Amino acid sequence: MSEGVTPSPNGTRRTLQINAHNLLGGVVIAVIALVLLGYALYTSNTTIPRFICAAIALVGIATAVGVLPVPGPRDFYGGVALVLLASLALIASADLPGQRGFAFGPGTAPRLFSLVLAALGAAVAVGGVFVEGPPIEKYKIRGPALVIIAIFGFAAMIRPLGLVPATFLAFMISILGSTEMRWVESLIAAALMTAFCVLLFVYLLNLPFQLWPRF
Repeated sequence: MSEGVTPSPNGTRRTLQINAHNLLGGVVIAVIALVLLGYALYTSNTTIPRFICAAIALVGIATAVGVLPVPGPRDFYGGVALVLLASLALIASADLPGQRGFAFGPGTAPRLFSLVLAALGAAVAVGGVFVEGPPIEKYKIRGPALVIIAIFGFAAMIRPLGLVPATFLAFMISILGSTEMRWVESLIAAALMTAFCVLLFVYLLNLPFQLWPRF
């Protein structure tokens, strides 16, 4: 037999590994989506996230049983994770009042950003289905852990310190998770992100955020 026809043990092992990843990933996606669906059914005014969670649950089941191929696992699972995160934000902000006429309510910005995030995540996930991409590498805990710490830190700092210090410090904490971090670029990016948040939430949306600490 020629070299191209001879079956390769390494190739067989890699195929089984990819199928195992799809099985595990599909089950995890379906479970998380069903949990969010139950949360959405328990919460009122959550029609859109209910449909999103139900669709993601079906996608997870199709991925687990091998009906839906995943040639680009990074893009696919990353995009699905963004959609699930957007669904959680939509459910959590369902009780907040929305737009009244031309005035934005407290729930307008979270819903708007959540829908944009869901659309971008869906586009990335669809790309992972039709475009072949690199496999998922070994999981590293440093980046996600620092991002989670930054989120909880922002929630803890927003009241005593104000929006400006809390946003700046949270951005700096999250960017420490990158192995390619450079202090000058990071400080500039944190300052620009802080200015953007102040402009958006305080001046454009007129939300009553405290900007600086009150001594």
